[in-house]
Amino acid sequence: MTFHSVPLSIPKAEFAARVAALAARVKAEGAGAYVGTRLGALHYLGGVFMPWRGAVVVTREGHCEMVYWAMDAERARAEGCAQTVTEFTGSALVEGVAAILARHGLAHLPVGVDLEHPGAAQVAPGMLTAGEYLALGRALPEAKLVNGVDWIDDLMLIKSPAEIALLRQAAVVAAAGFEAGAAAVAEGVSENHVAGVVEAAIRDAGSSWAWAITGGTEVGAGDRSAYARGVTQQATDAVIRRDQFVVIDLHSMVGVYLSDLSLPVFLGTPTAEQAAIAACWEEVAATMLAALRPGRAVKDCALEGHAVFARHGFGALGLPLFGHGLGTCARTRPFVNPSSTDTVQEGMVIALGTHLYVPGVGGLRLEYPTLVTASGGEGLSGLPPKVRYLP
Repeated sequence: MTFHSVPLSIPKAEFAARVAALAARVKAEGAGAYVGTRLGALHYLGGVFMPWRGAVVVTREGHCEMVYWAMDAERARAEGCAQTVTEFTGSALVEGVAAILARHGLAHLPVGVDLEHPGAAQVAPGMLTAGEYLALGRALPEAKLVNGVDWIDDLMLIKSPAEIALLRQAAVVAAAGFEAGAAAVAEGVSENHVAGVVEAAIRDAGSSWAWAITGGTEVGAGDRSAYARGVTQQATDAVIRRDQFVVIDLHSMVGVYLSDLSLPVFLGTPTAEQAAIAACWEEVAATMLAALRPGRAVKDCALEGHAVFARHGFGALGLPLFGHGLGTCARTRPFVNPSSTDTVQEGMVIALGTHLYVPGVGGLRLEYPTLVTASGGEGLSGLPPKVRYLP
């Protein structure tokens, strides 16, 4: 595994190109500006970790300005990509955004805001709140507020070489965490102990945030790995026993680029039932990795993977959800499910998923950072999408 002593970064010229491309989309939509409040949008256009409330305003003429909480603004200026940062205090975010639009003579034109990913079950961090939506409407009475999520998401779908390098490094860091966690799995140790080992390893390897709201690093053993449709296992003091599956799901960040890696571990000797679900899961994972070929409908890839679950008799237990986009956000397109309207494209990076949870038997989860190349999916972590068996 290769770790970089000099941090990888996005060239400043690339940020200028992102702003120009988004401004062109704003103009094509007949709007005056895009106002992004999602964490992923702030990171994509600001190039700096911005965990507090803020917004990024990109006008149709290409002006880009951040409105960010004053208590963290100085760091954002010092460590970011030199976008203008305007401070706000209290609840004055909307007033700051409205002032920028008024200054540029755009208060009467439509404004694209971060409202929703239609059909997505989970809300991306930082979507505009109901209160902010109402306040923005009052501050801009002549403007029509429209959903601008796809305006920037269409740009974020295809990764540049610099972004791919950061995502690859984040995946390698995650792999170091997984290896450390798998080595810590033993009879009698707690899930929390394994999670602590993982988080120390990814920090030592260069991660600056265990980003998931599902408990940071997830570890679930035995029955806790196998809740029906059980996609969340926050680590607890539960003790790991032999002859059990252990879910390890970890979330690293390098720069402002995220990784999402989970591979199942089995400690001991599997029963026939456990061996059968492991074989099914591995076949589905391999099917999904091979399915990600440019030009295919994302929904067709998901249907192909779920058909393998069904052929093994696990159609009701294998989830029809096979992953999500990765970049400066992990709640982003493409959502790999039967409802997707996206097409697989070269340069996408996806946290490829395979989920099979069989109560009383065990649970297996794949979260696998994958780059779509001209010839198909390439795993970025260097680890195979297989069950890790421990004696």
